Amino acid sequence: MKVIQAEEIIKKYSMKETMASIENFFLSKEEDYVSPDRMHIEDGDNTALLMPAFYEDYYATKLVGVAPENSNIGKDAIHGLMILYDRKTMEPLFICDAIAITSLRTGALGGLGMKYLARPDAETVGIIGTGTQGWSHLESALVARNIKNVHIYNRTEEKAIHFKSKAEKAFPDVTFTVSSITDLVRQSDIIVTTTTSTTPVLPELNESEWKGKQVVGIGSFRPTMQEMSDQVLNTADEVYVDAASAFRESGDMIRAKELRSDLEDSWDLEKIIQNNHQPQNLQDKTIVYKSVGAAIFDLVVVQSIYEKLYK
Repeated sequence: MKVIQAEEIIKKYSMKETMASIENFFLSKEEDYVSPDRMHIEDGDNTALLMPAFYEDYYATKLVGVAPENSNIGKDAIHGLMILYDRKTMEPLFICDAIAITSLRTGALGGLGMKYLARPDAETVGIIGTGTQGWSHLESALVARNIKNVHIYNRTEEKAIHFKSKAEKAFPDVTFTVSSITDLVRQSDIIVTTTTSTTPVLPELNESEWKGKQVVGIGSFRPTMQEMSDQVLNTADEVYVDAASAFRESGDMIRAKELRSDLEDSWDLEKIIQNNHQPQNLQDKTIVYKSVGAAIFDLVVVQSIYEKLYK
Protein backbone atom coordinates (compact mmCIF):
# COMPACT_ATOMS: atom_id res chain seq x y z
CA MET A 1 0.00 0.00 0.00
CA LYS A 2 1.31 3.43 -0.97
CA VAL A 3 1.29 6.26 1.57
CA ILE A 4 1.61 9.88 0.47
CA GLN A 5 1.77 13.07 2.51
CA ALA A 6 -0.22 16.21 1.76
CA GLU A 7 2.91 18.14 0.79
CA GLU A 8 3.76 15.62 -1.93
CA ILE A 9 0.25 15.72 -3.38
CA ILE A 10 0.31 19.52 -3.55
CA LYS A 11 3.75 19.42 -5.17
CA LYS A 12 2.95 16.78 -7.79
CA TYR A 13 -0.73 17.32 -8.61
CA SER A 14 -2.22 20.64 -9.68
CA MET A 15 -5.61 22.30 -9.41
CA LYS A 16 -5.85 22.31 -13.21
CA GLU A 17 -5.39 18.52 -13.24
CA THR A 18 -7.98 18.13 -10.50
CA MET A 19 -10.58 20.12 -12.40
CA ALA A 20 -9.82 18.13 -15.55
CA SER A 21 -10.18 14.79 -13.71
CA ILE A 22 -13.72 15.62 -12.54
CA GLU A 23 -14.70 17.12 -15.88
CA ASN A 24 -13.38 14.10 -17.80
CA PHE A 25 -15.16 11.74 -15.42
CA PHE A 26 -18.54 13.22 -16.31
CA LEU A 27 -17.73 13.34 -20.02
CA SER A 28 -16.43 9.78 -20.33
CA LYS A 29 -18.07 7.65 -17.62
CA GLU A 30 -19.61 4.49 -19.05
CA GLU A 31 -21.14 2.93 -15.97
CA ASP A 32 -23.01 4.02 -12.89
CA TYR A 33 -21.21 4.91 -9.70
CA VAL A 34 -22.24 4.37 -6.08
CA SER A 35 -21.98 7.47 -3.94
CA PRO A 36 -24.39 7.58 -0.97
CA ASP A 37 -24.98 10.75 1.00
CA ARG A 38 -22.19 11.21 3.50
CA MET A 39 -22.81 10.19 7.08
CA HIS A 40 -22.83 13.15 9.48
CA ILE A 41 -22.07 12.56 13.15
CA GLU A 42 -22.30 15.77 15.12
CA ASP A 43 -20.42 16.36 18.35
CA GLY A 44 -21.29 19.83 19.51
CA ASP A 45 -19.88 22.25 16.94
CA ASN A 46 -17.67 19.51 15.49
CA THR A 47 -18.70 17.07 12.78
CA ALA A 48 -17.36 13.67 11.74
CA LEU A 49 -18.02 12.75 8.10
CA LEU A 50 -17.83 9.29 6.52
CA MET A 51 -17.84 9.28 2.72
CA PRO A 52 -17.63 5.99 0.73
CA ALA A 53 -17.91 5.64 -3.06
CA PHE A 54 -17.52 2.93 -5.72
CA TYR A 55 -16.66 3.30 -9.40
CA GLU A 56 -15.10 0.98 -11.97
CA ASP A 57 -12.16 -0.85 -10.34
CA TYR A 58 -12.01 1.26 -7.20
CA TYR A 59 -13.61 1.75 -3.82
CA ALA A 60 -12.67 4.80 -1.77
CA THR A 61 -13.59 6.11 1.61
CA LYS A 62 -12.83 9.35 3.38
CA LEU A 63 -13.11 9.90 7.11
CA VAL A 64 -12.96 13.58 8.04
CA GLY A 65 -13.34 15.64 11.17
CA VAL A 66 -14.45 19.28 10.93
CA ALA A 67 -13.73 21.51 13.93
CA PRO A 68 -14.73 25.09 13.05
CA GLU A 69 -13.25 26.58 16.23
CA ASN A 70 -9.77 25.36 15.29
CA SER A 71 -9.20 28.64 13.48
CA ASN A 72 -9.13 30.34 16.88
CA ILE A 73 -6.09 28.29 17.90
CA GLY A 74 -4.24 28.43 14.59
CA LYS A 75 -5.15 24.95 13.37
CA ASP A 76 -6.86 23.77 10.19
CA ALA A 77 -10.59 23.20 10.55
CA ILE A 78 -10.46 19.92 8.61
CA HIS A 79 -8.47 16.76 9.37
CA GLY A 80 -8.84 13.25 8.06
CA LEU A 81 -7.66 10.28 6.01
CA MET A 82 -8.48 9.13 2.47
CA ILE A 83 -8.04 5.50 1.40
CA LEU A 84 -8.33 4.02 -2.09
CA TYR A 85 -9.01 0.28 -2.42
CA ASP A 86 -9.12 -2.35 -5.13
CA ARG A 87 -12.87 -2.73 -5.56
CA LYS A 88 -12.76 -6.47 -6.28
CA THR A 89 -10.43 -7.60 -3.50
CA MET A 90 -10.98 -4.66 -1.10
CA GLU A 91 -7.21 -4.42 -0.61
CA PRO A 92 -6.01 -0.91 0.27
CA LEU A 93 -3.91 0.59 -2.52
CA PHE A 94 -3.25 4.13 -1.41
CA ILE A 95 -3.64 6.20 1.75
CA CYS A 96 -3.19 9.93 2.05
CA ASP A 97 -4.00 13.04 4.02
CA ALA A 98 -7.64 13.89 3.35
CA ILE A 99 -7.04 17.63 3.78
CA ALA A 100 -5.09 17.80 0.54
CA ILE A 101 -7.72 15.77 -1.33
CA THR A 102 -10.59 17.80 0.14
CA SER A 103 -8.86 21.06 -0.69
CA LEU A 104 -8.19 20.06 -4.29
CA ARG A 105 -11.59 18.48 -4.83
CA THR A 106 -13.57 21.30 -3.28
CA GLY A 107 -11.58 23.96 -5.09
CA ALA A 108 -12.06 22.07 -8.35
CA LEU A 109 -15.82 21.83 -7.90
CA GLY A 110 -16.02 25.57 -7.28
CA GLY A 111 -13.69 26.21 -10.19
CA LEU A 112 -15.81 24.14 -12.56
CA GLY A 113 -18.83 26.13 -11.44
CA MET A 114 -16.92 29.29 -12.40
CA LYS A 115 -15.75 27.82 -15.71
CA TYR A 116 -19.27 27.02 -16.90
CA LEU A 117 -21.44 29.59 -15.12
CA ALA A 118 -19.44 32.80 -14.58
CA ARG A 119 -19.13 35.61 -17.10
CA PRO A 120 -16.41 34.77 -19.65
CA ASP A 121 -14.93 38.24 -19.14
CA ALA A 122 -14.80 37.95 -15.33
CA GLU A 123 -11.53 39.45 -14.08
CA THR A 124 -12.16 40.06 -10.38
CA VAL A 125 -12.89 37.50 -7.68
CA GLY A 126 -13.77 38.14 -4.05
CA ILE A 127 -12.91 35.50 -1.48
CA ILE A 128 -14.70 35.52 1.86
CA GLY A 129 -12.79 33.35 4.32
CA THR A 130 -9.03 32.80 4.16
CA GLY A 131 -8.67 29.20 5.30
CA THR A 132 -7.75 26.15 3.24
CA GLN A 133 -10.76 26.50 0.96
CA GLY A 134 -10.16 30.19 0.43
CA TRP A 135 -6.77 29.30 -0.98
CA SER A 136 -8.02 26.39 -3.10
CA HIS A 137 -10.67 28.63 -4.65
CA LEU A 138 -8.10 31.28 -5.41
CA GLU A 139 -6.21 28.59 -7.33
CA SER A 140 -9.28 27.30 -9.15
CA ALA A 141 -10.51 30.80 -10.03
CA LEU A 142 -7.15 31.49 -11.69
CA VAL A 143 -7.61 28.30 -13.74
CA ALA A 144 -11.24 29.03 -14.65
CA ARG A 145 -10.92 32.69 -15.64
CA ASN A 146 -8.34 35.34 -16.50
CA ILE A 147 -8.39 36.80 -13.01
CA LYS A 148 -6.44 40.03 -12.56
CA ASN A 149 -7.77 41.30 -9.22
CA VAL A 150 -8.65 39.50 -5.99
CA HIS A 151 -10.43 41.02 -3.01
CA ILE A 152 -10.00 39.26 0.32
CA TYR A 153 -12.13 39.39 3.45
CA ASN A 154 -11.79 37.61 6.75
CA ARG A 155 -13.42 38.55 10.03
CA THR A 156 -9.91 38.46 11.56
CA GLU A 157 -8.08 41.04 9.47
CA GLU A 158 -4.65 39.71 10.44
CA LYS A 159 -5.47 36.44 8.66
CA ALA A 160 -6.60 38.32 5.55
CA ILE A 161 -3.32 40.23 5.52
CA HIS A 162 -1.34 37.00 5.86
CA PHE A 163 -3.34 35.44 3.01
CA LYS A 164 -2.62 38.49 0.86
CA SER A 165 1.11 38.28 1.52
CA LYS A 166 1.21 34.56 0.69
CA ALA A 167 -0.87 35.06 -2.47
CA GLU A 168 1.29 37.94 -3.73
CA LYS A 169 4.35 35.71 -3.55
CA ALA A 170 2.61 32.80 -5.28
CA PHE A 171 0.86 34.85 -7.97
CA PRO A 172 2.87 38.05 -8.60
CA ASP A 173 0.90 39.02 -11.72
CA VAL A 174 -2.39 39.33 -9.77
CA THR A 175 -3.37 42.33 -7.63
CA PHE A 176 -4.61 41.44 -4.13
CA THR A 177 -6.56 43.77 -1.84
CA VAL A 178 -7.88 43.29 1.69
CA SER A 179 -11.38 44.78 1.51
CA SER A 180 -14.51 45.25 3.54
CA ILE A 181 -17.13 42.67 2.71
CA THR A 182 -19.36 45.28 1.04
CA ASP A 183 -16.55 46.61 -1.14
CA LEU A 184 -15.55 43.06 -2.00
CA VAL A 185 -19.03 42.22 -3.26
CA ARG A 186 -19.48 45.46 -5.18
CA GLN A 187 -16.15 45.17 -6.98
CA SER A 188 -16.09 41.43 -7.72
CA ASP A 189 -17.46 39.52 -10.72
CA ILE A 190 -17.28 36.24 -8.78
CA ILE A 191 -17.86 36.04 -5.02
CA VAL A 192 -16.75 32.90 -3.16
CA THR A 193 -17.95 32.20 0.39
CA THR A 194 -15.84 29.66 2.28
CA THR A 195 -17.02 30.03 5.88
CA THR A 196 -18.92 27.79 8.29
CA SER A 197 -21.14 30.65 9.41
CA THR A 198 -24.63 29.97 10.70
CA THR A 199 -25.75 33.47 9.68
CA PRO A 200 -25.43 35.04 6.22
CA VAL A 201 -22.11 36.73 5.52
CA LEU A 202 -23.22 38.55 2.35
CA PRO A 203 -24.37 42.16 2.74
CA GLU A 204 -27.75 43.53 1.78
CA LEU A 205 -27.37 45.65 -1.36
CA ASN A 206 -29.63 47.09 -3.99
CA GLU A 207 -30.80 44.17 -6.11
CA SER A 208 -29.30 45.76 -9.22
CA GLU A 209 -25.82 45.61 -7.62
CA TRP A 210 -25.90 41.79 -7.75
CA LYS A 211 -26.48 41.66 -11.50
CA GLY A 212 -23.60 40.31 -13.54
CA LYS A 213 -22.20 38.45 -10.54
CA GLN A 214 -21.80 34.78 -9.67
CA VAL A 215 -21.96 33.70 -6.03
CA VAL A 216 -20.14 30.45 -5.34
CA GLY A 217 -21.12 29.04 -1.93
CA ILE A 218 -18.69 26.54 -0.43
CA GLY A 219 -18.70 26.58 3.35
CA SER A 220 -22.23 25.62 4.37
CA PHE A 221 -22.45 21.82 4.69
CA ARG A 222 -24.85 21.52 7.65
CA PRO A 223 -28.56 22.41 7.66
CA THR A 224 -27.81 24.98 10.38
CA MET A 225 -25.22 26.83 8.27
CA GLN A 226 -26.13 29.65 5.89
CA GLU A 227 -23.60 31.90 4.17
CA MET A 228 -25.75 33.43 1.44
CA SER A 229 -28.28 36.10 2.29
CA ASP A 230 -32.01 35.61 1.81
CA GLN A 231 -31.82 38.45 -0.69
CA VAL A 232 -29.39 36.57 -2.94
CA LEU A 233 -31.14 33.22 -2.56
CA ASN A 234 -34.54 34.74 -3.31
CA THR A 235 -33.60 37.02 -6.22
CA ALA A 236 -30.95 34.97 -8.03
CA ASP A 237 -31.93 34.47 -11.66
CA GLU A 238 -30.50 30.94 -11.83
CA VAL A 239 -29.49 28.47 -9.10
CA TYR A 240 -27.15 25.51 -9.65
CA VAL A 241 -25.58 22.86 -7.40
CA ASP A 242 -22.67 20.48 -7.70
CA ALA A 243 -24.83 17.58 -6.48
CA ALA A 244 -28.50 17.15 -5.59
CA SER A 245 -27.53 16.36 -2.00
CA ALA A 246 -26.92 20.10 -1.55
CA PHE A 247 -30.67 20.57 -1.18
CA ARG A 248 -30.66 18.20 1.81
CA GLU A 249 -27.34 19.02 3.45
CA SER A 250 -26.75 22.76 3.13
CA GLY A 251 -28.64 25.40 5.05
CA ASP A 252 -28.22 27.72 2.06
CA MET A 253 -30.15 25.42 -0.26
CA ILE A 254 -32.67 24.38 2.37
CA ARG A 255 -33.42 28.07 2.87
CA ALA A 256 -33.55 28.65 -0.90
CA LYS A 257 -36.27 25.99 -1.19
CA GLU A 258 -38.24 27.79 1.52
CA LEU A 259 -37.98 31.10 -0.32
CA ARG A 260 -38.77 29.96 -3.87
CA SER A 261 -40.61 27.20 -5.72
CA ASP A 262 -38.55 26.87 -8.91
CA LEU A 263 -35.65 24.71 -7.75
CA GLU A 264 -36.94 21.22 -8.57
CA ASP A 265 -35.25 21.34 -11.96
CA SER A 266 -32.00 22.98 -10.88
CA TRP A 267 -29.08 21.50 -12.78
CA ASP A 268 -26.21 19.76 -11.03
CA LEU A 269 -22.58 19.73 -12.18
CA GLU A 270 -22.92 16.46 -14.07
CA LYS A 271 -25.70 17.87 -16.24
CA ILE A 272 -23.91 21.21 -16.65
CA ILE A 273 -20.74 19.56 -17.92
CA GLN A 274 -22.38 16.93 -20.11
CA ASN A 275 -24.47 19.60 -21.82
CA ASN A 276 -21.66 22.16 -21.94
CA HIS A 277 -24.19 24.51 -20.36
CA GLN A 278 -23.36 28.21 -20.18
CA PRO A 279 -26.07 30.68 -19.13
CA GLN A 280 -26.94 33.46 -21.55
CA ASN A 281 -27.03 37.22 -20.90
CA LEU A 282 -24.90 36.89 -17.79
CA GLN A 283 -24.33 40.63 -17.55
CA ASP A 284 -27.97 40.99 -16.53
CA LYS A 285 -28.21 37.99 -14.20
CA THR A 286 -27.28 36.90 -10.69
CA ILE A 287 -26.04 33.31 -10.71
CA VAL A 288 -25.84 31.14 -7.58
CA TYR A 289 -23.77 27.95 -7.55
CA LYS A 290 -23.69 25.89 -4.36
CA SER A 291 -21.11 23.16 -3.76
CA VAL A 292 -21.22 20.64 -0.92
CA GLY A 293 -19.08 17.91 -2.43
CA ALA A 294 -19.78 14.18 -2.63
CA ALA A 295 -17.76 11.02 -2.13
CA ILE A 296 -17.59 10.27 -5.84
CA PHE A 297 -15.59 13.45 -6.41
CA ASP A 298 -13.04 12.38 -3.80
CA LEU A 299 -12.75 8.96 -5.45
CA VAL A 300 -12.21 10.50 -8.89
CA VAL A 301 -9.48 12.80 -7.61
CA VAL A 302 -7.62 10.24 -5.51
CA GLN A 303 -7.87 7.69 -8.36
CA SER A 304 -6.36 10.24 -10.74
CA ILE A 305 -3.51 10.97 -8.32
CA TYR A 306 -2.83 7.29 -7.72
CA GLU A 307 -2.78 6.45 -11.42
CA LYS A 308 -0.52 9.40 -12.24
CA LEU A 309 2.01 8.70 -9.50
CA TYR A 310 2.00 4.93 -9.14
CA LYS A 311 0.65 3.21 -12.26
